[in-house]
Amino acid sequence: MSNFRETYRGSVAAWECDQYGHMNVQFYTARISDAAASVMLAAGFGQEAFKVRKLGIAAVNAETRFVAELHAGDLIRMESGVAFAEGKKIKFHHRVYNAETGALCMQADVLALCFDLQARKSVALPADLEEGFKRVQVSVDAPAGQVAIPATEDGFVPTGRSPVQPWECDRMGHLNVQFYLSRFAEAEKQLLLALGYGPRRRREDKVAVRPSRHRITFRRENHEGAVLRLRSGIRAVEADRLQLYHELYEAETNTLSATCEATLILDRLDGGGPLALPVDVKQAASALAAQLRAPEPPKPQVGPPVPTAPVEGMYETCRGAVDRWEAEETGRMATRFYMARFSEAAGNMLAGGSLTAEEMRSQGLGSAALDYTIDYLRPLSIGDAYYTRTGILELREKTWRFCHFLLDSNTRQPLARAEIVAVLFALKARKSIVMPEHVRKAFSQRLVTPQPAK
Repeated sequence: MSNFRETYRGSVAAWECDQYGHMNVQFYTARISDAAASVMLAAGFGQEAFKVRKLGIAAVNAETRFVAELHAGDLIRMESGVAFAEGKKIKFHHRVYNAETGALCMQADVLALCFDLQARKSVALPADLEEGFKRVQVSVDAPAGQVAIPATEDGFVPTGRSPVQPWECDRMGHLNVQFYLSRFAEAEKQLLLALGYGPRRRREDKVAVRPSRHRITFRRENHEGAVLRLRSGIRAVEADRLQLYHELYEAETNTLSATCEATLILDRLDGGGPLALPVDVKQAASALAAQLRAPEPPKPQVGPPVPTAPVEGMYETCRGAVDRWEAEETGRMATRFYMARFSEAAGNMLAGGSLTAEEMRSQGLGSAALDYTIDYLRPLSIGDAYYTRTGILELREKTWRFCHFLLDSNTRQPLARAEIVAVLFALKARKSIVMPEHVRKAFSQRLVTPQPAK
C-alpha cells in the first residue's frame, strides 16, 4: 500500500501563466513549498516545532522533472512523502498531477536541512521528529497512482489543502478575509470536478463558475504557517444552481476555522445567463446532497435591513479598476478580489469612524469580521472601473454591522453588495473589546437608514 499522502489541492491562476501559455516554473516551486508544509505536519513537524522548538526546514538542493503542461484554470493535486531522514538531512519527494486528467505533470526531489531559527544554522533532527519523518517515508520509484476524485465522508468531499503564507496575513497578523474567500472559491471548482464537471467541460460549454452569494462565518483566527484543509458538501440542487456548504479547518489541531454557505451557478460567457446543470452533474450532485450530514445554516442577521441600493449617508471608501493579474482565465475578475475590494474599503470605513491606522497601531487595536455575506450581482472584466460606498447599519456593545456596495464607475449600477458584522480586538490579548465611546460617537454619525421597499 502506498505511503504517499495528499499534500496540496488547488488550481492554476491565470496570472501564474507566462507568455507560452502554461504555468511558469516559479509557481511549481511555490506548490512544492506548500506541499512540504503538509508533509512536515504529517511527520509531527508543525507549529509546535516552529514556535516552541524554534526549528525550521531549509531547502539546499532541488531536482525537478517536468512531464506535462498545466494551464490557467487547471486543477492541481499533489502527493508527497520523504525519501529519507537522518541526521540533519531530509529528502522530500513530491508529485504534481492534473487533478482532472490524472496526468503526472512534475516530480521533484528536494534535499533540506533541519534549521535552528535562532542560531541560523543547521542542526540534527530531534529523535522524535526524525522518527516522524520516517513514518511518511515513500519509495521514489513507486509508479504514479494519483486518484483525482477523493473519497467522500458524510457527504463531504475534500476540496482544498494549503498553508497560510505570511503575505496572506494583514496588519492584524491573521489571514486576511480575501484569502478565506479565495480558498472557498477554489473549493467550489474542486467540488464540481468531483461531480464530473471539471475545467475541460467548462471550456467546452463556454461557462464560468460564478457564485451568486457567499456567507462566511469566521470562528477563529489563522496565522502564517498553519496548514488549512477544506471539505465541501451540497445542501440542495436546483435546475441551474447548487447550494453548497464548506468547512475550513486548521489541520494540525483539526479546529474549525470558518464555514461558508454558497450559491453557485454556471454562467454563460456570452451573457446568456445560467446554464442548466447537465443531467449527469445534477444526478451526481443529488446523490451527494442526500449523504450530507451538516449543521443547519446560520440564521439571517437581525436588525435594520441591508438596502438594495446605496442610500443617502453612504460614503466612498475605495476606487480602482480590474487589473489583468486579478482576472481568471475567462477574463473575469476572480472571486477573491471582490473581498479584497471590501477589505480595502473597511480600512477607510474605520478611518471614517475616528480609527486611523496610526491610532489603531498606537492603541494596539485590530479589527476582525465575524460574519460576511456577499451578493454578486454582475461580473467584472479586465479594465472595468469600480468604486465602493459604505454605510453603518447598527452599533452594538462590541460589534457593529455595516454594508458595502461595489459599483460600476461608468453606469453607477451595483456590482456586488456585502453585509458584515465586525468587532474590535486587542492585538496583544487577541480578545474582543467594548467599542470605545469616541469610536461609537464617530460611527453613529455614519449610520444610514435604508429606504422602505416600494
